[in-house]
Amino acid sequence: MRWDVIVIGGGPAGSTAAGMLLRHRPHSRVLVLEKARFPRFHVGETMVTELNRTLGELGVYDRMESAGFVRKLGASFVWGDGDTPWHMLFGEMERVRTVDTGMGTVQTTWSWHVDRARYDEVLLDHAATLGATVEQAVGVDRLVRDDTGRVTGVHTGDGRTLHARYVIDATGQQGLEGSLSDRALDPILRNVAHGTYWTGARLAPEYNGTLAASRAFIVAHPHGWSWVFPVAEDLVSVGVVTSVEHKKAMRGVDPEAFVRQAIADSPHLSHILEDATMVPGPQDRLVRVTSDFSYTSRSIVQPGLIRVGDAAGFVDPILSVGCFLGQSFARFLAYALRTVLDDGMDETRALAAYEHQVRDTLRAFRELTYFFYRFNHAPDDWWAHARDLVADTAFPRVESDREAFLAFATGFAAHGSVWREPGSFFDDVFFLDLFSRFVQPSASRDPSRDTVGDDDVVALLGPVTWADSAVPLDGEGRLAPSLRVEVAVDDHEGARRLRRMQIPPAMRPLFDQLDGHRTLAEACDRMADARNIPAQHRPALTRYARWVAQSLVDRGLAARTPRAGEGAA
Repeated sequence: MRWDVIVIGGGPAGSTAAGMLLRHRPHSRVLVLEKARFPRFHVGETMVTELNRTLGELGVYDRMESAGFVRKLGASFVWGDGDTPWHMLFGEMERVRTVDTGMGTVQTTWSWHVDRARYDEVLLDHAATLGATVEQAVGVDRLVRDDTGRVTGVHTGDGRTLHARYVIDATGQQGLEGSLSDRALDPILRNVAHGTYWTGARLAPEYNGTLAASRAFIVAHPHGWSWVFPVAEDLVSVGVVTSVEHKKAMRGVDPEAFVRQAIADSPHLSHILEDATMVPGPQDRLVRVTSDFSYTSRSIVQPGLIRVGDAAGFVDPILSVGCFLGQSFARFLAYALRTVLDDGMDETRALAAYEHQVRDTLRAFRELTYFFYRFNHAPDDWWAHARDLVADTAFPRVESDREAFLAFATGFAAHGSVWREPGSFFDDVFFLDLFSRFVQPSASRDPSRDTVGDDDVVALLGPVTWADSAVPLDGEGRLAPSLRVEVAVDDHEGARRLRRMQIPPAMRPLFDQLDGHRTLAEACDRMADARNIPAQHRPALTRYARWVAQSLVDRGLAARTPRAGEGAA
């Protein structure tokens, strides 16, 4: 038997890739090989709300909501140049985003602190319910390749050779067959986490909220930083993250002693844990030490093999996006494979789009994390830096720096899907991507904001490069062809940076006309003449071109010259 897909690893990314493919392509032959036997412990117990969309689309959200996990409404930080906590609440994003998954509606006001053993088991069981063949306690010795080097299957620890059209490496940080040496380690984010559990903690409303409406608490201290969040009625997870250099300097210090000293040196941690007791975690260990090296795989996609989740890349846990990134990448990958298998999209195009999404998203979160680790800024500075990253990733204009930060911290900025497919002609429903809907009209928004008109001259701010790409169609389980546009622009400090966006392939000729020498209407006429667009469709073409031009201006990729008599744009 030849499988359509073999998934190596049954964690959240692997289970989501298998389940999402089967959700949208039920006849798929999918095998999941998991070397452990579930339930099993794993680190990474706190979630962000954009993950709810993926859980809803999988059809597993209700099971998570009824699992009894502690609700998480956001996070509180004591970080930077002050000692007063500042808060990030998921619900603040509700008014500027939709919650329709395409397969039903979910809320995005709260997430959870979870028991990962239970969370992961629910996901793996759900993949089996959707039709995946799941084998636990089965490892993979090596990959099988054909004469061209393409991966065509796996050889298991129990002596079988299994073949598949695609193999997904979802083996996490442990990696698979050379993947560890294939990782580009981040030279800055080299940290070590010490994870512990405590009973008898005193939840402080200003830091953690309450058990019924909790927040993750993140606090900087002389040893690095710590997390505190409740995972059960009388159990909190407490971590101490420090740099590799500091850890080496503390050589010979027992991990338990190191954690206790860090707590003693932090008034905030001491307040919460004053009457608490450290208790053994999994395998009766008081302290679990994990290296949090941030990295990205150099070969996320190989012929026949695709890495997903932590096997593709990992970013420092300060914003708690590990599961979200792994599962959202898995969703994109499932869409890509379904589109290749059923719709005949070129494999190179579909998987290049997947790889771009993984690299762009990891890069953006990593840059925001760099800024966090400078420690000496006020919250307003972090929010402003998030806004810069919004511009670098061609995210459109937002109402405030804080909303830009929330877009990252909730995972919204990485969603990257579109709502409907581009029509075959210009009078069909147009390709509106999710990012364009980020800001809805509101009372606080300036109604006189400049908009691009037919008589305006629009000029790109730098040279353009193109790549064939694709974007997910929310809820449909497949990709639509697109073009990935990169424009090199100068930022406010004069540095040259690339800003990116996706456009419908039909809009490609418009870019040749946006040279600052003709109005948008003239550009549309030239484009219509070149493509022999019938007269009845030209008004629609102009309308759509105006939307694309507005998106370019909003995203900092183009400049608009105002109409005669207006002020500067």
